[in-house]
Amino acid sequence: MLSCGGSAAAADASSGSDASALARKGTTAINERQFGEALDAFTRALTLDPDDATLFFGAGVAAFMLGQDEVAQLRFERALALNPDYLDAAVWLGDLHYRAGRLSEAMAIYKTALRRSTRRSDLEAQLATWSQEQELHDRLREIRTAHFSTFFESLSDEPLARDATERLENAYRRVGGILGVFPSERITVVLYTREQFSTITRLASWSAAAYDGRIRLPIAGTSQQSEELDRILSHEFVHAVVTRLGGRAVPAWLNEGLATVLEPAGSEDAEAALTRTPVRPDLSKLHQPFVDLSRGNAEIAYASAARAVRRLLDRRGACAIVALLQDLAQGTPFASAFQRRIEMRYDEFAARSRN
Repeated sequence: MLSCGGSAAAADASSGSDASALARKGTTAINERQFGEALDAFTRALTLDPDDATLFFGAGVAAFMLGQDEVAQLRFERALALNPDYLDAAVWLGDLHYRAGRLSEAMAIYKTALRRSTRRSDLEAQLATWSQEQELHDRLREIRTAHFSTFFESLSDEPLARDATERLENAYRRVGGILGVFPSERITVVLYTREQFSTITRLASWSAAAYDGRIRLPIAGTSQQSEELDRILSHEFVHAVVTRLGGRAVPAWLNEGLATVLEPAGSEDAEAALTRTPVRPDLSKLHQPFVDLSRGNAEIAYASAARAVRRLLDRRGACAIVALLQDLAQGTPFASAFQRRIEMRYDEFAARSRN
């Protein structure tokens, strides 16, 4: 939950009261994942009280979740300029830099925050992990193609890196043709050993790969079956496309379901998983990332998400889903965007998806 309590005195009592009311509205909107409404509320509050660091922080969080990273960075930086001890602003700004691939900047922000904060353990642990990652990345080699930069450590992995990059270029053409979306910015890919991947991402052991602004793949030093490699790379590429289209407010079921359905062989394996259990989780319970689920629960979550997205595609087609994602990036609440683009109420669709 976001806490934006406490603000500097406004120019007059009326303005201060209005800014506080807008701040409360923005905080409520963030907690309800209505990030467009939150950004609007905090932005309006700042016109009344431009010296309140908490208002800049709230606006930064909302902009970050909408994928408006340049706006978010400016807001977090202004919050820290007004209050250098604002730990939450430092943490979010550091995470923003990290997701953008600016590891040195992220570490510098955390080190400064660590000198000023009494909450040291979390920062120290994250800095230690980032230091390990920086040490590794300083040794990495790079292969570039038109749309991907692939990093790998060992010369013996160069053939694998080239193969993976070419497969990603194939996914770029195939998925782009389906969605009508071809990202212009080059996407970063990093190949790890399984141990390196686990140390850096700290994800569940069942995780086959990750996307957090970069595609991270634990395949260095191993042989990989062609079909499985195509599946994993395509899946993570779709996550990159979804983030570029919809920001970070896209429900996990929609993100994961689209990535699964657009795998080269479709989602037959996911559908098969549903035949083995009567469990059908409600889509409203699948808005958060699946990374903390057990392997079994994750399998059902992915399968349920894939089935829901297939129904969306059958009902309205890929263009409607792309438009829905773009609405989310503009700040439209998910239920409203869903009804507009899918021509069905979200709660009705969620209820039908359990059958």
